[in-house]
Amino acid sequence: MNTRIVLLLLLLGTFLAAPGCITTRELQETPASGANATLIQAIDAIHAQLTGVRDQNIASAGRLSRAGLAGPDAELVLGEKLAALPWAISSVTISPEGIIVAAVPAHYRDIVGRDVNYQAPVQEALVMKVPRVSEVFLMEEGFAGISQSAPVFSSNGSYLGYTDVTYRPETLIGRAVEPVLAATLFDIWVVQTDGRVMYDTTREEIGKNLFSDPAYQAPALQEFASRVVTVPSGAGTYRFWDRNWDREIEKEAIWGTAGIDGAVWRVVLTLGKAPARQGGAPGGRNVTLAEVEDLDASVQAAAGYARERGKTAALQEFNDQEGRFVDGDQYIYAYDMNGTVLALPFQKGLIGENRLDVQDQNGVAYIRALVGAASRGGGHVYYVYPNPAAGFAEELKLSSVTPVDNEWFVGSGMYLPHLEAAFGQQEKDDLVRRVRGARDFAQREGRDAALSAFNDLSGSWATGGGYIFAYEMNGTTLALPYQPELIGINRLGFKDHYGVMAVDWEIEVAQQGGGFVYLIYPNPDTGFEALKLCYVAPVDGEWFVGSGIYGETV
Repeated sequence: MNTRIVLLLLLLGTFLAAPGCITTRELQETPASGANATLIQAIDAIHAQLTGVRDQNIASAGRLSRAGLAGPDAELVLGEKLAALPWAISSVTISPEGIIVAAVPAHYRDIVGRDVNYQAPVQEALVMKVPRVSEVFLMEEGFAGISQSAPVFSSNGSYLGYTDVTYRPETLIGRAVEPVLAATLFDIWVVQTDGRVMYDTTREEIGKNLFSDPAYQAPALQEFASRVVTVPSGAGTYRFWDRNWDREIEKEAIWGTAGIDGAVWRVVLTLGKAPARQGGAPGGRNVTLAEVEDLDASVQAAAGYARERGKTAALQEFNDQEGRFVDGDQYIYAYDMNGTVLALPFQKGLIGENRLDVQDQNGVAYIRALVGAASRGGGHVYYVYPNPAAGFAEELKLSSVTPVDNEWFVGSGMYLPHLEAAFGQQEKDDLVRRVRGARDFAQREGRDAALSAFNDLSGSWATGGGYIFAYEMNGTTLALPYQPELIGINRLGFKDHYGVMAVDWEIEVAQQGGGFVYLIYPNPDTGFEALKLCYVAPVDGEWFVGSGIYGETV
């Protein structure tokens, strides 16, 4: 019998048998009637992503059996594999003794030669000599992620070691399930059987452990979590914060299991039983620069209030939805400089949470950006965020932040609904691939040759809005083909249309290893300023390259 049909029957049976669960009649009369089909689609999509990585690993293992695991030829094979998986982070080869013998991208070359045989996933891959998907662990590259690997054998069958692809689990899973969830009311979270949350629609949950984090210690929630990690499929209800961290609600859930090559991931599909908060319809008008100045003034006033009244009294006022610092969709929020929430009046479930690594729907690490701007004395940042005045619809937001002191900062924002920030997954993949290709070209050909190519308007790197730009880490312009007059100019402190210090932000992200940034910038294809989603990547410690996708005209 088809395994998906078996899963469907098991889930339906568990739904009917589980105490406190919805009945067949209730299931048919609510949006949950599509829950089983949605869960199966999500699990299939996760399997497809994992299989795609396995196929790339196996293909590269075949080439490495001829090229060897070390040297330029091995790096070429690994680089081409990563080019096919632009969302992945790194790829290495490891000898039978557990020594890293090749690593890409080039900025990970310093880990070559390290003995990683002390890591359990490495030992497992070396002993089993079959394709494997590790659990999440802290890697030599410096991040918590997954190593998905395949063994490498010589032509006579001798074991040479293995090659892998490393990635953040939330990235792979998000690529799989977010298209499935689009236009539905469902949420999904994915957990290892040790309780580690690998993915959650509410991104703040990622990386936590269901059994050790204080947020999950309610007895009923612990009982539900224990069932999820113990039983491969099932159904039940539990109580937790809604997707906007606005209030606690009861949630109905069904779950199944995804995974290949040793991975065992519980995929939990949920539906909140309470109706969504209703808000006004999103507007579409342009925000004026005078309104941005008013926003800055209100943030400065909040910072002054905090210095005058003290931290405790100020935070109490900032968290009051009826207080003086809430005006429609504008409100004051506050964070520690380490990214911990101190005040969020419409999302009180997040107070005390560290959100430093949270990203928006386009992969922009906006809390890090806010902390960075505040640490520089204050500034502006763009990101996509739920608008409480528009039913928590996700809209582009411009925030202004300023430090209260060296330990915490306050901010506020205004939504920019006239600037649509919905960029497709394929165009984001193509953007990352283009920038990483430029980075690899620069590392291979050298700085002077690369910059000459990037600045050549008749060359392949200056293709209208998809052009490659480059800056030194100190802000000096190195490549800007449609604005050659700026070459050699230091652009630290350059502000875009709404006052975002774009180059400073790009440098900060490049120094952290690369990532996404928003700005407003002239589009050479139209001649008008437009929203731009950029991706930047360091070439080395001295300079970086980037490119972008243009969206709505300002």
